[in-house]
Amino acid sequence: MRSLTFLLVQVLLVASPRLCDGAGDGIDDGIYHELSNGVSIPLVGIGIGNLPHEQIHAVINNNLSAGIELVDTAKASDNESILAKSVRSFDDSTTRHTRGGTSSVDPGDGLHVITKVWYTHLGYRRTKYSVQQSLIDLAVSSRRQVFVHILLHWPRCDDSVPWMHCESEENRLPQTVKDLGPAPHLDKANAFKESWRALEDLYDEHRERHSQDSADVQPPRIVSIGVSNFEYDDMTELIEVARTKPHVYQGNAWLVFHDPFMEMLLKEHNVFFQSYAVMNGIVQRRETAPNAF
Repeated sequence: MRSLTFLLVQVLLVASPRLCDGAGDGIDDGIYHELSNGVSIPLVGIGIGNLPHEQIHAVINNNLSAGIELVDTAKASDNESILAKSVRSFDDSTTRHTRGGTSSVDPGDGLHVITKVWYTHLGYRRTKYSVQQSLIDLAVSSRRQVFVHILLHWPRCDDSVPWMHCESEENRLPQTVKDLGPAPHLDKANAFKESWRALEDLYDEHRERHSQDSADVQPPRIVSIGVSNFEYDDMTELIEVARTKPHVYQGNAWLVFHDPFMEMLLKEHNVFFQSYAVMNGIVQRRETAPNAF
């Protein structure tokens, strides 16, 4: 049975073949999905990738008060440190409303954060650098354990996409980033594979480092890796070369739901599908996808 849930504000739809034991009918009950590596990820969360920076603090405060445990963002959104500071501020100064009343937030409460590597940072060393910067930014929220799900945001830069400007974006990068590896838009067929190798290595490092359970809050931990916006051919190619298959696939609902081959591929390899642009489609896709209505 497939369960469909959505992330609030920047709405994401989550498709899950099963729920973990103990899932209930409300946020406080905890609704989770078990990934292929055994990690449980909340099915209800908040997306802040496109939120104006000045609104993030209030949005995070309101949603943490409601018991939200999952936040979706991206390195390109330049808001990871704002997210972390907002979480820390909430933990320091507020109480959480529960069904039994109110209680202080447990410093050990976990927070799952999905973030992504932008296409300017594809390639082994560039990707490692991007992830390390994300972990540093997210570490401000040190009172609760942060579980990080790292995705490749796009398989490549594509100049045929109106808002992508491969060469000019490359030129604007700091020299320190350029020195880490060749421009990924010059090797569009292979750069994402090197990035995936970097994610595999980082995932293995974190898994080994945290193999022993600890009651103490640790720095942000990478608990899963995945991709976003990959088309069928790229996804097939990645799975063929991957040492660790993607745990998470995030894609546009109005593309993936109309692509049975992609759906079958994800199901065959037990890749968790999380979709975005759900509400956008409801508002704008009536003419292009009339059967959805």
